[in-house]
Amino acid sequence: MKYLIQFSGVALGLFLGLYLPLEKPRPMWWKLILVAMLTITTLFALAPRTAGTFADAVIMRRAGANPVVPVKVQIDEAISAQNAQSEPIVCRMTDFSEGGEVQAFVRVPQNLVSELVGVKKAIIALERDSAATDNVFLAKSVIAVNPYMTLPFIPQLEERARNLYFHVPMSWVAMLAYIIAMVYGFRYLKTRDIGYDIKSSSAAALGTLFTILATVTGAIWSKFNWGEFWNWDPRQTSIFVLLLMYGAYFALRQAIDNEERRGRLSAVYVVFAAVPALFLMFILPRIIDGLHPGASNDSNIGPVLSAKKEDLNVIKQFIFSLAFGGFTMLFFWMLSLQVRIKTLQQHNDQ
Repeated sequence: MKYLIQFSGVALGLFLGLYLPLEKPRPMWWKLILVAMLTITTLFALAPRTAGTFADAVIMRRAGANPVVPVKVQIDEAISAQNAQSEPIVCRMTDFSEGGEVQAFVRVPQNLVSELVGVKKAIIALERDSAATDNVFLAKSVIAVNPYMTLPFIPQLEERARNLYFHVPMSWVAMLAYIIAMVYGFRYLKTRDIGYDIKSSSAAALGTLFTILATVTGAIWSKFNWGEFWNWDPRQTSIFVLLLMYGAYFALRQAIDNEERRGRLSAVYVVFAAVPALFLMFILPRIIDGLHPGASNDSNIGPVLSAKKEDLNVIKQFIFSLAFGGFTMLFFWMLSLQVRIKTLQQHNDQ
């Protein structure tokens, strides 16, 4: 189910992206779909609260990390106004675990009881009671009452996980752009049609742009998760090498004045560069140890391929699907604009 949802977004983005030739402008309905997908992605990625389970609070306590976890619960024992005037109460609550509901007891201090009077569902910041068993928790604060939608809480990532909905699709689009550059480079070698050289170089330029954006978003995530913007993690190192590789491609194009020779050498370069690009983006970071999710020393293979419960969450996968589709369409729109601008410049130069 997870991969079907993700594939739907990618398939929609590719279908609409390739729906019209790159030389033609995108119609208004096409642009409205793009704006809607990116807007919904942004709202769903940033607006909902994150909420975990009782098990997440136990894990965070045992890991020695921040033991306070936002947990979405159903309050099984109604809290009345009379409770609000009394001493702290112990209330039975049920969380919303993916594997089935789990019940536990929550100690609610008197200053929070009034906020929960008549409430059936809430997101409460909980900490496992270290002096009791795993099914007794302490309420620290009430985050939201009767929440409509929540995102899964990911231990060790917490609110920083929202960055994934932008960082991962940008990385995907970067690789897609390099593959398209390779395809058009190969077609140029077969036909010597300058239009294919324009499309190939434009795709490579946009691939580099999205690689830089993926690097920046990854560096921001790295700062708040690992303490430094740059750690020379295998994933960061491979991205750096990738940028150098395609930087050399553009240096090559600038160094050659003859149009036919520039197109031919650039096409050969971009065709052969696609193979190490795939290796640097998807294979190298997974076969050696590193800090990035998906490294060989990490049990988690990354947010896209992982089978962990928080990564199977339907809402999370829906956001990922929209993000993949929206960023794919955005790439094709930018590619179409770039191709049309360069084609006009080519005609004016002639």
